[in-house]
Amino acid sequence: MPDKNQNQNGESSIREHYADFYAERNFVKVYPVEFVVRTLLGTYPQLKLDRRTFAGGKALDLGFGDGRNMPLLDDLGFKVHGVEISEDICHLTRARMEKLGVAAELAVGSNSQIPYPDQSFDLVLACHSCYYVLPGQTFDDNLCEITRILRAGGRFIFSLAKTDSYILSDAENLGKGLYRITHDPYRLRNGGLFRAFGSKEEIVDELGESFSDFALGLCENDYYGIYEKVWIGTCLKK
Repeated sequence: MPDKNQNQNGESSIREHYADFYAERNFVKVYPVEFVVRTLLGTYPQLKLDRRTFAGGKALDLGFGDGRNMPLLDDLGFKVHGVEISEDICHLTRARMEKLGVAAELAVGSNSQIPYPDQSFDLVLACHSCYYVLPGQTFDDNLCEITRILRAGGRFIFSLAKTDSYILSDAENLGKGLYRITHDPYRLRNGGLFRAFGSKEEIVDELGESFSDFALGLCENDYYGIYEKVWIGTCLKK
């Protein structure tokens, strides 16, 4: 098992890889993730959001990356905030949002360390992000922090890794749904820890203590040899 210094070095390396990744793809225009568009704008048998409640609300984009979902949140009337793992990423995305005319307050943090007071947000969006776990921590630490900064009745929109997704190929199974990534084809996340889920029931069991009114779905995509499988969902804080 890697020691504490190895874990810290691994996390630092992942932060640097992501900063370089976004710097190399520093386009001005960005486009939202499909499941986020469908969740916020669509109407489905198991999901009907009242978009009239969005205007004036505070939204946190947790692990925002290049900020691709922020213009949509802004268009819907949210006051947009975001948290990412490095100031380099925040700087790039802050400049992009300024060019796009999107007012967004960005801060450095992580899934388990969100630099905002209790009950700050009406919406937390965790698009391909909340399942990253820091060394020495658990997915429960992430959930506790998300629950803390979300107001009662606030909405959580998320995606979660499925246990048979490409990113977990040959990953080290650490037990209790936690995996260490060993063969990331993008070479960004090797050494990182993921919480993955095998079923919708497992998701509800894990989140159900703090959340209710679940609507869950599954995305399975073959991106030219990258077999991505992610759970998508939304729920309300109790």
